Amino acid sequence: MFNCISALLLLTTICGSAFACQPLSNNSTPVIYFPAKLGSEHPKEDYIFQLLQLVINKSEVKYGPCVVEFTLYQAPLKRMQYYLESGRDVDVIALTVSQERDQNLLPIKVPIAKGLVGYRLLMINTNNANRFNNINSLKQLKKFVAGQGTDWPDVTILQQNDLPVVTSGSVKTLVQMLAHNRFDYFPQGALQIGRVLDNYRNKTISIAENVLISYPSMTAFYVNKGNKKLAERLEYGLKQAYLDGSFNYFFEQHPLTLNAANYLKLHKKKILFLCNKNLSKWAPIANDAYWLRPWSSDVKNCSIQLEQTM
Repeated sequence: MFNCISALLLLTTICGSAFACQPLSNNSTPVIYFPAKLGSEHPKEDYIFQLLQLVINKSEVKYGPCVVEFTLYQAPLKRMQYYLESGRDVDVIALTVSQERDQNLLPIKVPIAKGLVGYRLLMINTNNANRFNNINSLKQLKKFVAGQGTDWPDVTILQQNDLPVVTSGSVKTLVQMLAHNRFDYFPQGALQIGRVLDNYRNKTISIAENVLISYPSMTAFYVNKGNKKLAERLEYGLKQAYLDGSFNYFFEQHPLTLNAANYLKLHKKKILFLCNKNLSKWAPIANDAYWLRPWSSDVKNCSIQLEQTM
């Protein structure tokens, strides 16, 4: 069990969680607590933290001043999610949207990364690159076998679209299997693939140059189910940022998303679209402004039915 630095610090953090964006005393600045990314060397430069600051600033006129602070300690995301559900230590986190998470937490129903998490580059064995050069349809891709982590959400999505999948327990094992032709391709997000390529540069792996897969998926802010006031503020601030263009400017200029765009090269690749029946029913996939690219009617129709748009 986590031991706070002092009883005073523990009291301060708990109060911050219970009364998000409310003064901790008559003379203190209102605060919300956000967990730093585990292992991040420069957490104040991270995309989510900086976006959260932008959202809070955009909502200040309506909701008053508020400061975003990091929690007093770092922990794995699953533990932070548990603390958020329990109403302790943390006020808001960013998670990939799922129906399961909606049952335990309160989602802010606006994408915070334009669906970038749903774009998957194909990591392949470099010796087999020519086999992927002429893939133009899902029918052709179904002749190949994907590799994914055990219990990863992508496994279900690939299987729902009749794409063969084999699973293993770690990225390291999957990369080794790919290098030994145990399967044909390893779908990876544009935000992660660079790190994997760097970590395993001694392996015969690379990115398929002409094709990638994509499905509706989104990252969103989540808060405790009882913290409806903070949820309202974050939704308002995000929508304001979209409306005045500051969100798109931030998204297009941040080093994280610039790096992802360099890997994606969407203008050069054939995009194979998949259905995602696991996406939350409220996901606003009909609102083109929220996404990296508009979803086709086919993708919208084969995925979840929409409840609302902005």
